[in-house]
Amino acid sequence: MSIPGVKIEGVLEMLTIKLNDRNFSKWAFQFKSVLKGYKLFDHFDGSALCPPKYVFHIENGVTTEVTEALLEWESVDMALLLLATLSDEAIEHVIGCRTAHDAWSSLQDRESSRL
Repeated sequence: MSIPGVKIEGVLEMLTIKLNDRNFSKWAFQFKSVLKGYKLFDHFDGSALCPPKYVFHIENGVTTEVTEALLEWESVDMALLLLATLSDEAIEHVIGCRTAHDAWSSLQDRESSRL
C-alpha cells in the first residue's frame, strides 16, 4: 500500500499545485507523477482493493472482528483523500466521497464533462 518509512504527509507536501477550476491537467500530472513514484496511486485508480471488513475463521466462519488489513487500508486511503491538494473551490467537488478512488473519479468526471 505504501513504502515503509514514507510519511504520506511528506508526499503530499511535494505537491505544490493546488487544484482549482483552471488547472486540472497540470495538477493531475504532478499528482499522478508523485503518487506513482511512491507507489500510492493505487488508491486513486482503484487497484488497491478494500480488504474484507471482518475476520474469517475456518472453524467459526465470519466474525464481528474487524480485520487489521481494513483498518490499515482505511487509514492510508483517508490520509490520501486529496484534501491537502485541493483549493476551497475544488473541495466542493469531492464532498461526500468516501474513498480516494471516489474523489479521483469525481474530479476526472467533472473535468471530462467540462471539455
